[in-house]
Amino acid sequence: MISIADLRKLLSMEQSILEEQTQGLTQADTLLQPQPGGNCMNWVLAHLLDNQVLMLETLGGESPVDKSKLSRYTRGSQPIKGEEAGLLDLSELLENHAEVNDALLSRLEQLTESDFEREITVWEKQVTLGWRVFFLHFHYTFHIGQLEFLRNLAGRTEQVI
Repeated sequence: MISIADLRKLLSMEQSILEEQTQGLTQADTLLQPQPGGNCMNWVLAHLLDNQVLMLETLGGESPVDKSKLSRYTRGSQPIKGEEAGLLDLSELLENHAEVNDALLSRLEQLTESDFEREITVWEKQVTLGWRVFFLHFHYTFHIGQLEFLRNLAGRTEQVI
């Protein structure tokens, strides 16, 4: 299993990647729809944020972001096809990402490796806290990888990482 120190390093690195992949983009850029389908960058960024909030809460932390603002972006929600009421603006998304990432790093600093061995129930199954956090991180990295393609949709094809 990954150590807490290594997870903290990964989360810091991924926050930097998120910032780099969104640098110079506009709100309109984040609403460009991939073809033949899929989710735009606005949805992916907010879904990533929702995932990080869930990870933080799983670790016993409290989100600095109002979770109700993320309801449009939960797992299984419909793709965003353009501007619509209730969408988060890119600047707000980036600010919220930084806040949640800081809270997550801080919470991880308070935990020990033995905390990750504690059994919890997820979807009526017993898993360790470490396994649950590892799964949430896996999901997070899946969507982080989509940002490069979605950046390219906006005509930004320079190598970022």
